[in-house]
Amino acid sequence: MIPAKKHLNLYYNFLLRLPIFKYLTEEDLKKFLPTMQVKQFHKGEMVVFNTTKHSKLYINYEGLFKLTKIDERGDEIVLRIISKKEVVSPMYFSPNYDVAADFVKKTTMLYFPAEAVANLMAENHQFSLNIIQFLADNVQSLMLSTEVLQLKTAKEKVGWCLVHSKINNTFKLPYSKSLTAAYLGMRPESFSRALAELKKDGIALDNKKIKLTNGHELCGYCDKVTGSNCISFKINQCAHQ
Repeated sequence: MIPAKKHLNLYYNFLLRLPIFKYLTEEDLKKFLPTMQVKQFHKGEMVVFNTTKHSKLYINYEGLFKLTKIDERGDEIVLRIISKKEVVSPMYFSPNYDVAADFVKKTTMLYFPAEAVANLMAENHQFSLNIIQFLADNVQSLMLSTEVLQLKTAKEKVGWCLVHSKINNTFKLPYSKSLTAAYLGMRPESFSRALAELKKDGIALDNKKIKLTNGHELCGYCDKVTGSNCISFKINQCAHQ
């Protein structure tokens, strides 16, 4: 669906603040932005992605969904949780690897054809650099997630997840407990037991609000990649000094 004119400026201003369009002006994007389309998805809706129909660049304007895959046993694997402002590129899709988007909340998606993205990359060096950085960040995130899921205990996984909320200063679990547990590859009962263990160390979760006894209890669950975004990185009580 092509967006109504009254929404165009709202969408354009939103896009220009995203990292993949960093240092670009509306003048730089004058040929690209008109190729944008908008689609809304309802809570509970599921879309199976494939390279034929979905070779597009998707941007979550508002809402929440998870990229999932069903394994051989019929269990769901949560590959990634996509929040507002996050991007999904065709790199996630393959004719030999089925991925589905499961919409947790009503979601509005902005998307651009692969051809339009390729043309802008060819014409604008800065956009090409931004896309390369986007891909590099995604590879790093994937490697870090793999390390967490394979090497950490249940308690360490949950602590690692909670530390992000300390760093961004929300002190709030960003998703439901069940969705967080699924993303960490844990059953809900294992997630609850891990929370009980963390509570013994002064880390409590009241509904979705994180409460700390002295404020530094989560630092021990932080890695250097995650911690580099913290204002106290390598100073004060930082575990990476």
